[in-house]
Amino acid sequence: MRKNHSSVVLCLGIVLLLAWQVNASTTTISLAETIELALQESIDRKIAEIEWENGKIAYQKAMADNLLTQSTYNQGLAELNLQKAEAAYKERIAGVVISALRHFTDVELARMDLKIQEQQLRLSEKALELTHRKVKAQNASEYDLLQAEAALAKSEISYQKDKDSLEEKQQAFYLLIGSDTMIPDGKLEYVPFAVELTRVLPEVLQSSVKLKETKDGLELAKLDLERQLLEETADLLLRDARNQVSLAELKVEQAKTSIAQEVRLAFNAAKQAEQAYKASCLSHELERKQYQITKGQVEAGLKTEDDLLKAEISLWEAERSVYDAMTNQVIAYLQFDELIGKDVRTSQVLPPMNMEVDG
Repeated sequence: MRKNHSSVVLCLGIVLLLAWQVNASTTTISLAETIELALQESIDRKIAEIEWENGKIAYQKAMADNLLTQSTYNQGLAELNLQKAEAAYKERIAGVVISALRHFTDVELARMDLKIQEQQLRLSEKALELTHRKVKAQNASEYDLLQAEAALAKSEISYQKDKDSLEEKQQAFYLLIGSDTMIPDGKLEYVPFAVELTRVLPEVLQSSVKLKETKDGLELAKLDLERQLLEETADLLLRDARNQVSLAELKVEQAKTSIAQEVRLAFNAAKQAEQAYKASCLSHELERKQYQITKGQVEAGLKTEDDLLKAEISLWEAERSVYDAMTNQVIAYLQFDELIGKDVRTSQVLPPMNMEVDG
């Protein structure tokens, strides 16, 4: 187990070392700072804050009104509505956080794409130059030259497309944080998904607003049946009341099954994302070793500089796959935390951040 963890740490270290280097004068921003600024700027977050505050006010009013009646049902209803308001608040916050993470990593991925395509363009240019020399030496045909020119044109289009994509991703990031003076540093931290489903699932069922609502419905149906039994209601109405109890019981079981399935699916998605990340690290390690071998062969005169460029491109592509897989792993972790009712800002997969956001 220690060996596997070490390989993942090594993989991350390589990714950070090989990552796109920005100009020293450029101001960079971390993931935690990005999320904090995104929350400050987000209209969704501001709406969530107000609705959450209204939910707490409604709860306090309901509890005050209930001082006279001392109704257990009214108290339970007020508590349920408060839990719904809190769940809605956490859901909106999670949406902002996950969106901020996507924008943060989108910029880094676009940088990597442009870096790779820049090297591809260089190869195409060299290939065209070589073909021109071959044509002059009558070792290549005009058709070969046309193919090389077409390959270069295609590479130039791809390069421009990736360049435009980077600019678009940067602009989207600027809008997210409300500033065009900072760019993301691109750094992510791998955090193992150390969650025990058998421990988490009972806790989720215990705190689930959806399940509590169906249970409350069952209690109401039972109370209505008891009332009708005491009042010696007609048989037809009693049958209907008993059916309502049976229906409510089925809805409780249905809710339990649905919640358990959702949690299990999110858990599996997070585990699979982690496995995909580890697999990409292994592939990256293979490409790194292949690059070192090719470099040695070039120095020994067994391969050309073009072969080294191709090996370098493969290495950078593997680096990009690692970063993309890590992004997916972090998002899957956050989506799991959101589903089980956590405030994702406190998720273990994210760096510590300031929980107080000024509107």
